[in-house]
Amino acid sequence: MVVCSHFRESLPFETFTDADYSDHGGFSGAAPATDPIITLSVFSSESFRRRLPSSVMSLLPVSANRTSSALTTQRLLYQLSSDQLAIQKQYDQLSSGRRVLRLSDDPAAANRALGLNRSIDRGEQLVRNANSVSGFYDSSDDALSRIDNALIQARGAAVEGVETVISDDVRTAIATTVREAIQSVFAAGNAMFRDQQLLGGILNSDAAFQYDGNEIVYGGNSAVGRTEVGLGTPSSINVTAAESLGAYSMILEGDPLNASLDHATRLVDMRGGKGVTPGVIRISGGAEYTTVDLRTAGTIGDVADVLSSLEISGRKLDVTLLDDSIRVAYADGLAGTLAIEDSAGSTLAHDLSIENPGGFSAPPIIGDKLMPRVTTSTKIEDLDYGAGVDLSSGITIQQGQQTFNIDLSDVETMGDVLIAINRSGADVHASLNEAEGRVQLRSLRSGVDYSIGENGGSAARSLGIRSATETTRLSELGRGRGLVLNNDSVDLTITRPDGTELGLDLEGAETIEDVLTLIRNHPQNQDTSRVLVSLNQMGNGIELQAPPGAAPIRVSQNQFSNAGTRLGLIAEGESEAFGVMDGSVNKVAGVDYLPLEAGGALDTLMRLEAAILSGNEGEIGRLQSRLDEDLDRASGARSRVGIWSRNLLDMKAATETEIVQMKSQLSNEVDADLATVISDLSQRQIAMEASMRIIGQTSQMTLLNFL
Repeated sequence: MVVCSHFRESLPFETFTDADYSDHGGFSGAAPATDPIITLSVFSSESFRRRLPSSVMSLLPVSANRTSSALTTQRLLYQLSSDQLAIQKQYDQLSSGRRVLRLSDDPAAANRALGLNRSIDRGEQLVRNANSVSGFYDSSDDALSRIDNALIQARGAAVEGVETVISDDVRTAIATTVREAIQSVFAAGNAMFRDQQLLGGILNSDAAFQYDGNEIVYGGNSAVGRTEVGLGTPSSINVTAAESLGAYSMILEGDPLNASLDHATRLVDMRGGKGVTPGVIRISGGAEYTTVDLRTAGTIGDVADVLSSLEISGRKLDVTLLDDSIRVAYADGLAGTLAIEDSAGSTLAHDLSIENPGGFSAPPIIGDKLMPRVTTSTKIEDLDYGAGVDLSSGITIQQGQQTFNIDLSDVETMGDVLIAINRSGADVHASLNEAEGRVQLRSLRSGVDYSIGENGGSAARSLGIRSATETTRLSELGRGRGLVLNNDSVDLTITRPDGTELGLDLEGAETIEDVLTLIRNHPQNQDTSRVLVSLNQMGNGIELQAPPGAAPIRVSQNQFSNAGTRLGLIAEGESEAFGVMDGSVNKVAGVDYLPLEAGGALDTLMRLEAAILSGNEGEIGRLQSRLDEDLDRASGARSRVGIWSRNLLDMKAATETEIVQMKSQLSNEVDADLATVISDLSQRQIAMEASMRIIGQTSQMTLLNFL
């Protein structure tokens, strides 16, 4: 055994007896218990090494062999450098409080820490989002609360205003109360938070409502902001003026427009919007199948072009697009077998209704009911199932006392029609419901009536947006109050220029068409001097015309009936109307019998103010029910904000709890145990001191030390 006896005094090692050696697989020779020696390099038992203090472990291995001085010095300097680095690492842990300062310290823990840090950052961002959204909710609730209070106040004023015996001063005071409610709703509708409209659309910094004379114009948008405040669907941060005030209300949704197939009709627009999925089909003339890859087809024209270029069993195909179908046959027009099938995973032939497995049906194969939907790119010539419509005359929009004539003579697509309407200057917004192929018109101005009619042709009817037609029900007239008719007697009398009277009993009539039919078919109106009746060619309303005679046409309503007024033939407050000469005929041109109201809380309040000032009890009573609807709408919007706010608090609390838990896990992964670090540092310092002593003593050794 090699013993470095001169190290005995300087090394802080335990004293081992020979019993210790024998217990740990050491030499069998005895060793004096009072003579500690370094024999570390010859023991390999792990159980023995575990009994050594860390200060000893830091010195392993200390070579006891006869080596060169340079190698011994290099090994000892390496030992000293390792001790210095270990001490510096522990100093870093003490100063930072972190056990893992870099990935190399503990790669597994560092990887877990990175994931926890990302989750904590995301959670903290969600909390910041929640704090920001909470401000929107609180401000929105305040604005909606003011709207609720104003509508309740106006509802009370309407109840007072419907009294029959009220002085002018009292009536004016009641109307002033309604005016204050209008101002309150107007201000709440323009409420802002962080330079953004609360009700007028997110990211809109301008006032949503503005006065134009005595009328109010809505200039906001329907944009809704959303942000993530927890896991799941992003939460809305605002309600719109349409949801809370009924602004931007839809005043008209036109009749469905029917389009025909066109070479440029997109596959996604077919089958009523369900679409046709491009795929691979197989075609056979009775022998082998030809595979046709149509996965890149975008339009029905692409499908037709590819199929028309094929030769099946030496015969070319002829593919024709019809109004609502596609026809596949042989170009020579002769019969034969024409099998069309979908390849595995494809549904193209099935979607186009041209599937013909095994050639069971003889050509031509016709796939019908493809129903292309109407989009902004649909051509005007493709409307009405391909017959096209004539829009050259244009349409007329009556807005209060203003009339806007819209030129549609140059439009080519439905998108052009919408642009022409939206740029007309009228306070309406036109859009297209592509799912149903309907033109939608929304109002932007409160306090006025709207009317969409003709400008000398049939463009409005062709677009399905003429607001008053023959199908209008009589129960809809008078703003939903219908007609007041006499019991079993004449309700309306039309006196022709020749003096012939046409008495009309409207009992049983249900639509405007029924009224027109009664006039046309009246027994006293079948000669050459008959009264012709139709809808106005300009605007809306009923038009009566007859050859000139001794007196003009006269329309009168009898007894208690208000049929003439509600049909737009007699002015409000009058009992009769007279015709005027228009060229070679005598004519009564009625006004629109179905004016459209802008809708919404502000429109209701403005109409209520006017009705109270004029003492129109019937109108006040009608507007009371509308006020109830407006209040329900505003209260519903406020309720939604309250629910959002409650959910927001719950999600915020859950996120904050999750952040605390993740920070605790992060601390367990990367934070240092200060007690352990201090203990290890003390031992490292002892080990470093030992290393320095060894270096100092070995640097003085001579050859005699090894003899």
